Amino acid sequence: MKKVTFTSFGVTLPMLAISLISLGQAANTELAFTKNSPPAETSVSKAAGNSLNRSTVISKARRNFVSSYKDVADEKWYNVVGGLVATFTRDDVGYQVGYDKKGSWVNTIRTYDENKLSPEIRHAVKSTYYDYNINLVQEIETPYNPTTYLIQLIGKTEIISLKMCEGEMSVLKTFTKSK
Repeated sequence: MKKVTFTSFGVTLPMLAISLISLGQAANTELAFTKNSPPAETSVSKAAGNSLNRSTVISKARRNFVSSYKDVADEKWYNVVGGLVATFTRDDVGYQVGYDKKGSWVNTIRTYDENKLSPEIRHAVKSTYYDYNINLVQEIETPYNPTTYLIQLIGKTEIISLKMCEGEMSVLKTFTKSK
């Protein structure tokens, strides 16, 4: 009886651990667009909660930021898991600029509405989804990778989250609106 109990416990515990890890990874792939809060600070400031002074930021990250965004002086810096993020808003575009622990640039996420979207990408989306409004766009730039666009479309009965990269468009999620 003890042997059966320990064997079943030994099998159940690793299976539980694997399922919890899988659930956590699946949850991280969810898209969360929000229109009510300032786009640059939507996910970072609420998750991090601990802002930094520019003077306390790693010098490599600070130098990169200042050389890339010469006209920005009102950015907010946050410690996040794995590094730092600077957030600011310019011309109705929210920016999140990410750096790793060593101060190397990791990514830039720009958040804006349809008016700021390039005409080529807007045309590609609207020609396929002509009955939908483009609600929100997140433009993700990373080193050595093409720019990726996450686009939220709102229709009469559904909301669609699209991914567009190198001219290829794919549906990430489709949500049915409640009546």
